[in-house]
Amino acid sequence: MKLSMDSPAANIAEQIADLLVAGFLWLLCSLPVVTIGPATAALYYTVVKVVRRKRDTVTSAFFHSFRGNLRQGIGLTVLYLAYGAVLAAYGFLWGRLGEAAVSPYAYAAAGILLGAPFLFTIVYIFPVLSRFDAGMARQLQYALHMSVGHPLTTLVLVLWLAAVLCCAYLFSFSLLVLPGICAFVSSLLIEPVFRKYLKKEREKYADSDDLPWYLE
Repeated sequence: MKLSMDSPAANIAEQIADLLVAGFLWLLCSLPVVTIGPATAALYYTVVKVVRRKRDTVTSAFFHSFRGNLRQGIGLTVLYLAYGAVLAAYGFLWGRLGEAAVSPYAYAAAGILLGAPFLFTIVYIFPVLSRFDAGMARQLQYALHMSVGHPLTTLVLVLWLAAVLCCAYLFSFSLLVLPGICAFVSSLLIEPVFRKYLKKEREKYADSDDLPWYLE
């Protein structure tokens, strides 16, 4: 008996293989650190286009997105690294001065206000980069608008990212499989949000069969 390549088992196996390859490409292209942003955008783009929508191949889709978003992605990566450094410095000072502060609650509240934009937008910004053509300021605006407009989705995405990072920290070998899985699960939450912002684009097509992959 032969296994049909159109069987559910074969399709799932193909998806898993594609996720592993996409995750490996993400790891490889993230090594310079400043390229984590464009690599993450390329990973999300590949997972949605190839794994979920079955268009193109993993390597072709990944490097198409990576090259196209390289310059802007590096800029966003540096911005978020700098932001993260500020938050880390604030946390360090809190640990040293928090108890001696006149109002530790105010200090903590200020830290939450400072960190919220980072946490809420980081789960959207690189998927936004992978999908929308706009300047950095506009893409940051999109990410912030989506995070505020869909608070429950944002909360789940932040918790999911935190869980993935904890797992990667505790089990370093999991980095071989986590990137693709993280992007896949995140896309299940982010794509419905994107569809709301692309409603007018979808209405331009009378027949749903004519929709490009990113509007399906």
